[in-house]
Amino acid sequence: MVTVGPNLMPFRDWTNSLSRRDIPRIAQRFSVGFSRANVRVPKGRLTTKLRGVLCLTLALVIATAIWTGLCLSASGSQVPFISPNAVVVLLSGLPGDVESENDYKDNLEGWLKIVRDSGQAQRVIALADGAESGPTPSKAGATVIKANRDNFKALCQTVAGTTNPLVVIAWGHGGRQGSTPVFHVRGPRLMPTDFKALAECASRTDSEWVLFFRGSGAFARDLAGARRQILSSECETVFNSDPAGMSLLLKLARANLSQSFQSLSAEFGRALGAWYEERHLARTEEPTLWLAEQKPQLLAPASENVADTAAAQTTNTSDQTPNTKHQIPNKLQAPEPNGDLGTNGTEIADNKATGSPYSAATNSDSTLDTRHSTSDGFPPRVQPQDYPGAVGVVLRRHLAYTLGNNPAIASEQDEYIQILSPEGKHLGDFDIAYSAPFEDIAFLDCEVLHADGKIERLDPEAIREAREPTVGDYQTGQRKFFSLPGVVPGAVLHVRYRTQWKQFPLPHISLEIPVDQSLPAVDCSLEVRVPREAPFHYTFENIRAPDPTVEQTTYGTRYGWHFSKLEERDRELLSSPRHDARLLVSTFHDWGTFSEWYQRISKLADEITPEISAKAKELTREAPDKRAKVLAVYDFVASLRYVAVPMGVNSFRPHAAAHVLENQFGDCKDKANLFNTLLRALNIEAELTLVPRFSQAHDDLPGLAFNHAISKVILDNQTLWIDTTDEVCRFGMLPPGDPGRKVLVIAGSRHDQAEGGSADGSTHGAGQPRLVSTGRNQGKSGLTQLPVPDAKDHVLKLRGRVNCSAPGATLPMSLEATATGFPDYELRAAARGAKEQNASVPLLAAKFRPAAGTFALEDQRATPVSNLDEDFRWDADGQSVGLCWSDDRTWLLHSPFWLPKQWDQALHHRKSALFLNDGYPLTLEQEFDFELPPGTQIKTLPAAAESKAQPFRWRIEWKKSGALGLTAHFNVELERGELSQSETPLFQQQLRELLGAMAANVVISK
Repeated sequence: MVTVGPNLMPFRDWTNSLSRRDIPRIAQRFSVGFSRANVRVPKGRLTTKLRGVLCLTLALVIATAIWTGLCLSASGSQVPFISPNAVVVLLSGLPGDVESENDYKDNLEGWLKIVRDSGQAQRVIALADGAESGPTPSKAGATVIKANRDNFKALCQTVAGTTNPLVVIAWGHGGRQGSTPVFHVRGPRLMPTDFKALAECASRTDSEWVLFFRGSGAFARDLAGARRQILSSECETVFNSDPAGMSLLLKLARANLSQSFQSLSAEFGRALGAWYEERHLARTEEPTLWLAEQKPQLLAPASENVADTAAAQTTNTSDQTPNTKHQIPNKLQAPEPNGDLGTNGTEIADNKATGSPYSAATNSDSTLDTRHSTSDGFPPRVQPQDYPGAVGVVLRRHLAYTLGNNPAIASEQDEYIQILSPEGKHLGDFDIAYSAPFEDIAFLDCEVLHADGKIERLDPEAIREAREPTVGDYQTGQRKFFSLPGVVPGAVLHVRYRTQWKQFPLPHISLEIPVDQSLPAVDCSLEVRVPREAPFHYTFENIRAPDPTVEQTTYGTRYGWHFSKLEERDRELLSSPRHDARLLVSTFHDWGTFSEWYQRISKLADEITPEISAKAKELTREAPDKRAKVLAVYDFVASLRYVAVPMGVNSFRPHAAAHVLENQFGDCKDKANLFNTLLRALNIEAELTLVPRFSQAHDDLPGLAFNHAISKVILDNQTLWIDTTDEVCRFGMLPPGDPGRKVLVIAGSRHDQAEGGSADGSTHGAGQPRLVSTGRNQGKSGLTQLPVPDAKDHVLKLRGRVNCSAPGATLPMSLEATATGFPDYELRAAARGAKEQNASVPLLAAKFRPAAGTFALEDQRATPVSNLDEDFRWDADGQSVGLCWSDDRTWLLHSPFWLPKQWDQALHHRKSALFLNDGYPLTLEQEFDFELPPGTQIKTLPAAAESKAQPFRWRIEWKKSGALGLTAHFNVELERGELSQSETPLFQQQLRELLGAMAANVVISK
């Protein structure tokens, strides 16, 4: 590569406008001009012949100069960033914390991959802190050594006298040692003189330098010189935060390996400026291009942030500490002691960037980049016959999470999926949710490896974005969605993306990490990195996980799990809502820490305002006692519109009770908080309670395990658990997903402690998840278990009367149903749905069906849905069709009973445990009376049949009643709706026996 000095720049600018065909014409004109001119010499005139030779020589010189100028002009845009036969030096600084440690490792791996893919470098030398845990040199094609000053200075011997181009890329933490800018490595710091010494050792060749750290502008200023190109993250201003643009530079460099250094720098400046403008963030870097001895060029467009930053500079900074909380950075420099900075060094730990421009756009001309590339990095394909029935298979999946402080959470998912059948084409459609604006997401690779070896890549610009509609100030998430091309059998899809929470809305981390089993997986790995001294709790749910590999680094601890040949887990009907495999992690110390934090953030939400007091008095004006007051307040709050925003990191703080009262809507915690506040205005004790609905909280895993909120009410020394979310749920009943859960009562006192189970997990039975905690032992967990539902409280009573005076295909029938507990809840919900849809079908048929024939409705009546103070009743008249069969001499009477529709689906072979009635137990009490015509005789009456074993007890009995009557009794008790894996086949067998008993008919002669 040729670098143009400032004295040649005007000449090069002129030659830029010339083409190669202009050179002979220009040379001819120079020749004619010189031949006509009188050129005086000291000793007489030149002969005509000599003058012609001189003119021709001058013309050739001019032509050569023009050609050289054109070459010089072309060199800046034609020579790739990684020059042919270059010596590449990658310098990763001293991290200082686990977040930087992980980022620097990713940067190193990213640059090693770029250098390898370019195929240009003759030699690669990587200097990294903790080199022994870095990339394997044999795989990366690099020599990896410790990053310290001695090893850096020794590079002079490597490049001295060589003519190979030199590329140096350095990133890390910068600062000052006294008045001298420094770059942090372990031991003595690197100074600008060290970089300049390396450059002078390579003075016979061209060199390129990428410097991304605080104070890089001072390094670049000393380093600038002939045959050197430098991209620094700063110019004049020394920011008080580390630059955030390295990930963007990697992305741009990876997108076009053939672009020149100047082109890459210019594109980076534009993209970085756009990233900061889009997010309205204070600038923490000022990318600058230094070409030889020219004046430095600022690459990012000017903005208010930069102007404000420059205005905020100070000169005396010895007693100030850098600030990183999204403020305009000042030119603050603190004196730094000599020697090694330990893991608690404040300068390294606190001067990190305010964000990372993962998602900045690139300047591609098309959405798809199709090129003949090697399939290096893609795992080998599998044979479709090895995975019968599967539409695709995950060849490799890697999930990595880093839990820290700044950023709070960084994750990366890298996945390769092979398409096995045409039905797998939907696997090319991706829809990924994230929590903007708190969370950033960036797609690094979106590509397809076709059967012919061609790789087709999707431009990140083609990824679309959608935002869920919001209700009031209830914020919802956003989604990224895109489709990959050429998704046919044999294609391999590769998608890699990163997410980052710069600031987590909780004081500590609480996460669930899915272990996707929607497809079979050949190889799956998962890792979590945490700061070395941080408490760490974890457990797996719904998957048998191996013991982790634990690796200690300088600043953190890495936990890794590896899974091989994971089977596909289909989502079966009647399975638990939370059957998906997942890893739960938390860095909260204990439940006390979590509870205290939640009390703080919700402290002012339950303020009793004049409006709250007035409403409480209005609602309870006619209530004779406290229980009636609680019921009146419950009916009002339960009737408010529910806004379905699930509890999570975007929505865990209840809105002020007065605000919810004014709006007349809210989510679960808003309604519960309003309910509690109204009761406290009446001097009735009530407390907010967090619930892991359809899931479970663990004693040894403190954190945000909750997705729902209810109320704990103390009434006449009795504890009532009340859920105001569902308007069809009667007072005193916990709706689906609540019963039996371990909950956290947010109370000012400490009387709510665990009533069963200790922090050591001693109550966990066989098959329960194994929990691991690396934090301190917290003693009592603080969790309370909600009551487990009893079958006697969830009853459907059905009474039927059948008129058989004229036996035939249809028989007049009247039905009366009374429901309590969960059947009451189901029938109210069915009644509400029927009213909304104007449906004229039997309400009972929404969840039940006749064992024989069908019921043709003529008329029905039901309790109003809103009458929550009485049991739900339903009456109907109609015709029973198919209940009876007759000929001239006899007729058969089939079983008249009604069965839950779920039982039909429960009979099939399955892999997962059954989840019936939303987890509730069930009691059925059915009685049918038959009025027989005169002159008939019962010839055969089925014998009584029953099953007495748990979990499913039932009994069928037919009896004569008087001379012309017949009564059929059917009783069922399902002990619990959420069956275990071992109970499921037992229930299925008992159900088959029941259906067999119902097949017995009554034979009646005429």
